[in-house]
Amino acid sequence: MAYKSVATPAGLGQRSRLAFLLKDSALYGGAAAISKAFALITFPLLARHFSIVDYGVVDFFLVLASFLAILFIFGQDSAVARYFYEHEEITERRQLISQSLLFQLGGLLLFLPMLWGGAGWLTRFLIEAPEAEWLLKLVMLQLPFLVVINFSQNLLKWTFARAQFLTISLGFTTVQALLLVFAVLVLDIGVQGVLVVGLCTSVVFGFLSLYFVRGWLTRPRGFKHLREMLPFAIPYGVICVLAAFTPALERSLTDQLLGADRLGLYAAGTKVAMLIGLVVSAFQTAWGPFSLSLYKQSDAAHTYNWVLKVFALGMCLLVLLLTLVAKPIIHLLASDRYSGAVVVVFPLAMGHAIQATSWITEIGIGISKRSYLNLYAYAVFVGATLGAILLLAPVLGLVGVSLGVLIGYLAKALISSWLAQRAYPLPWQYSPVVSIFILTLLLGFGAEYGAKHWGNAMHFAILIIGSVCLLVAGWILLFTSEEKQRVRGTIGAYFPYFRI
Repeated sequence: MAYKSVATPAGLGQRSRLAFLLKDSALYGGAAAISKAFALITFPLLARHFSIVDYGVVDFFLVLASFLAILFIFGQDSAVARYFYEHEEITERRQLISQSLLFQLGGLLLFLPMLWGGAGWLTRFLIEAPEAEWLLKLVMLQLPFLVVINFSQNLLKWTFARAQFLTISLGFTTVQALLLVFAVLVLDIGVQGVLVVGLCTSVVFGFLSLYFVRGWLTRPRGFKHLREMLPFAIPYGVICVLAAFTPALERSLTDQLLGADRLGLYAAGTKVAMLIGLVVSAFQTAWGPFSLSLYKQSDAAHTYNWVLKVFALGMCLLVLLLTLVAKPIIHLLASDRYSGAVVVVFPLAMGHAIQATSWITEIGIGISKRSYLNLYAYAVFVGATLGAILLLAPVLGLVGVSLGVLIGYLAKALISSWLAQRAYPLPWQYSPVVSIFILTLLLGFGAEYGAKHWGNAMHFAILIIGSVCLLVAGWILLFTSEEKQRVRGTIGAYFPYFRI
C-alpha cells in the first residue's frame, strides 16, 4: 500500500475552504450517508413483509447490533483519528493503528463469552419477543466483523484510500440490501433470517476490510501508543456508548410503556427522520478532519462561524421540508398501516438538526483534548431523554417519546457548547443561529397543531409559507453585509442570471 501525504484546507481562502469541506462531505460523508440510505431501501420491503410488531423486533435488534459494536470499539476510532497526525513516521503510525486494533479485538475475546452465556438473562430485560435469546446470539456473532469493518473504514478515510473506502462503505450495504431482497422475496424469511443475512455480509466484508488495511498492520512493540490514546479514548468510548445506547433505550421504553404495536410505528418514524440523518452523517464525517486541520490558523473562527450559519439554516429548511412530505413518504414506503408514525418525524428530525449543529459549536472540546467534558453533556442527554420520555409518553403516546428525544438533544447541545467555550473560547455568533432554531420549532409545532385542528391543508400552508419566511429571516439575521456580498458572488459565478 502506498502512503500519501495529506492535503489540508489550512492554506486556502474562505471560499476554497468551504469548497474543500463540501467535497469531503460529498465523498466520505456521502458514502456513509448512502450506506445509511440503504436502510430506507430495505425499510419498505421489511415493513410490508412483517407485521408491525415483528418489524419493531427486527429494528430493535439491528439497533442493538450497532450499540454493541460501538461498546467494544469504545472510542478507539476517535483516538486514532486524533493522534494519527501527531506522528510523522510511518512506523509509529503503524504501531498506533495495530495497538488500537489489538485492544478492540482483545476486549471482544474477553467479554463476548460472558455476554453469550448471559444472553437468556439479558433478553428478559431488553424486549419480549419469540426466540429473543437466539436473536441476541446472532447479533453477538456479527460483532468481531462489525468492529473490524468500522476500524478499516476509519483508517481508509484518514489515509485517503478513496477506492477501498468506497468499496467497503458502499459494497457492504449494497450486498446486504440485495441479499435481503432475495431472502424476503424468494425465501420468505422471518425475523431470524434478517439477522442471518447481516451476519453473512459482515463476515465477507470483515475479511475484505482486513485485506485492504493489511499494509498498516504490524506486530505491536508494547502498548506505548495505546497508553497515550486511552485518556482521550475512554471519555469518547463512554460518550459513544451512551449515544448508541439511547436509541435502544427509546425502543425499550416505547415497548414497555406503549406496547409492541407502537414500537413498530416508532421504528417506521425513525426511518423517515433518518433522511435528515443522512445529511448529518455526511457533514459529521467531513467536519472532524476539516475543523482540526484549521484551528491553528488566525482566521479559523471566521471559517467556523461561516460554516455554523450556513449549516444551521440549511438544516432547519430541510427539517421543514421533510415534515411537509413525511406522510406521503410513509405511505409510499410502508403503506397506510404506518400512518401513526407521522407524528414523530418533526421532533426527531429537529433533534438531529440540533445535534449536528452542536458538533460545530463544541469543537473547542476536541481542540483542547479535554474529551472528558463531553461526558457531562452526554450524561445530561441520557438523563433528560429518559426523564422526558417517562414523563411524556404515558400522556402523549408516541409524540411524548419523540419530544423526549428532542429535549435530550437540546439539553446536550446547550451543555456541550457551554463547556466547549470554557475549554477553548471562540467568538461564536450564537444569537442569530438560536433565533433561526426557535423560529423553526414554532413553525414545526404550529404545523402539527394546524393539522390536528384544521386538517392537512393548514399543515401544508404553514410549512410552505414558513419555509419562505425562514429563508428570508436567515438571510437577514445570519449574514453580515460582507458575507451577503460573498454569497452573491459565489452564486453569480455559477448562476450568472440569478440575482439575490
